[in-house]
Amino acid sequence: MKRVDFISPAARLEDALRQLEASWAATRQHWNDPVSQKVEDDFLVPLHGQIRSLVDGIGNLAQVMRKAELECLHPRERSAPL
Repeated sequence: MKRVDFISPAARLEDALRQLEASWAATRQHWNDPVSQKVEDDFLVPLHGQIRSLVDGIGNLAQVMRKAELECLHPRERSAPL
């Protein structure tokens, strides 16, 4: 049975978020006015929360899928690593 990998894409998403936050911090050094604050408040802050929730959900889903995979294995396969 092929195992579904949820963790690698979630890690890439977290890495992309870190890159975005670093780029935004660099941008804010040169662009710091009410418009930049609105961009941060309207887009970046909500995006951060949404990605955190998504990554948490992916972690939960990965656990559920792992359990389901184990329960679907034939008893002889359960001793072999997935």
